[in-house]
Amino acid sequence: MTEEAKSQLQNNIERRLNELTSDIDDLNRQYSILETCRKSINCTDDVYFENLQNLLNFRLIVGIINLDLCAAILIHLRAKFQYESIYSSRQIIIIICEGYKKLYNFIIEKDNGDKVSKYRNNSFWIKEVGTVVHEILPEYQSQYDLITQQLDNYLSVNFETLKVQRDLSIHYDKEPIKVYEMLSNLDIEETLKTMIPFLAILNSMFSFIFEITKGFEQKTKLEIKNQELRILEIINLINKFKTEQNEKMIEDAVEQIFSSKKNIDNIQF
Repeated sequence: MTEEAKSQLQNNIERRLNELTSDIDDLNRQYSILETCRKSINCTDDVYFENLQNLLNFRLIVGIINLDLCAAILIHLRAKFQYESIYSSRQIIIIICEGYKKLYNFIIEKDNGDKVSKYRNNSFWIKEVGTVVHEILPEYQSQYDLITQQLDNYLSVNFETLKVQRDLSIHYDKEPIKVYEMLSNLDIEETLKTMIPFLAILNSMFSFIFEITKGFEQKTKLEIKNQELRILEIINLINKFKTEQNEKMIEDAVEQIFSSKKNIDNIQF
């Protein structure tokens, strides 16, 4: 890499790091606001809040993984010693392995050929994001499937080798020569080539979750308006049957309905 290209890449990574840091801070604030709102109206089991928190959580973890990769790349670009680049390469490998596992996980194949998919089915991408897309936002299904395909295609990377490098990088070994040989054979350029498509998937996920969160909010706003209209219709219908004998009972019922409407208004954006 020429010094000019290296400098340009460093500037791009630093700019991306700054943007992501700001986004992560905003997501944290949104999560705190959501938690406060959820507690204030006592909706600890509300599906709406659960789905929105899942989306925020997913975007947070994608952003943090992305931040980690940016920081590891900067270590390499700013390195003065060869071992700093080797260390950077190790960190990138660890982040790829752990990040992929956390986001999508692996399908385990047993010795008899049977495949166990329970770990993948419990991954962030399938359980949290997939549930929202399938059940609430089917209009985003094609985009979701495209990223899922990218995740599947990324398995063409030799994860067996990465796993060995990851294990030796984290746990070392009772035979230090194995660690030394792994370090000696690490190629930062090859590691970067392995990382680039994973980084592209992370960026696609980050943008996608932002998009479906907005779609989720819009759909929720529409549902809130529909609920308000139904509440007003019920109140009008009840008032038609008001008499001197049932006036107090009708007023109490209307007050309860308005109380429910107030709780709904509290979760508007």
